[in-house]
Amino acid sequence: MTPRDLLRVHPILGALTDGEAQVLLRSARCRMVAAGEIVFLRDDPTDGLYGVLSGSVLIVVDSVEGKELVLNKHGAGEFFGEVSLLDGEGRSAMAVAYEASRLVHIDRDRLLAFLKQRPDALLRIVQLLCARMRRVTHLVEDSIFLDVSTRLARQIVALTDARVLPREHAGTATLHLSQNDLARMLGVSREFVGKQLTAWRDSGIVELGRRRLTVRDAGALARLCVGERQAGHP
Repeated sequence: MTPRDLLRVHPILGALTDGEAQVLLRSARCRMVAAGEIVFLRDDPTDGLYGVLSGSVLIVVDSVEGKELVLNKHGAGEFFGEVSLLDGEGRSAMAVAYEASRLVHIDRDRLLAFLKQRPDALLRIVQLLCARMRRVTHLVEDSIFLDVSTRLARQIVALTDARVLPREHAGTATLHLSQNDLARMLGVSREFVGKQLTAWRDSGIVELGRRRLTVRDAGALARLCVGERQAGHP
């Protein structure tokens, strides 16, 4: 994927003409990061917008006790860092490469100049941020009102962009992440996640591998998202 390809799939920047894109990308720079390398820290000054050309990046917050919570995972074709881009405040979370990744960085001043000239783009970026706020609201609600097993099922469905399927075994989807990664996304122990995934594996709902999880029964997983238990399922 090239920087121009990345712009085309962005909900706001995809509206750029080829000429506008060339101007915007004139100051863009590509950056290679190794797995585990920090892209930026929480409260770092905002210097622009990042996009993922290949690989993936985690957005993480941590506590004074050293506990981590993964808020999001951005893969190829996705941007991150929009919030601080607009308000000019420091970064709201840490970004760290989940795997070796190639990123593109677009300068903040050039982006803001474009947005000031395109009120329609400003409206779309507000809609994008509202969608992310709704996601955070749902995460908070889930953490308060749902048991951890249901939250785990919902997290897997969200990551695979699965839907409630009319037929059992209607489709499969694979996630390339570890059980520890899932635990960090939920703020729970890795042991709990491992125990629950093993039970679901034994019931034929998922298949497990090294840093890999494949959904084998999307319908059963969707039912677990609303707390339903099927015969033979945990």
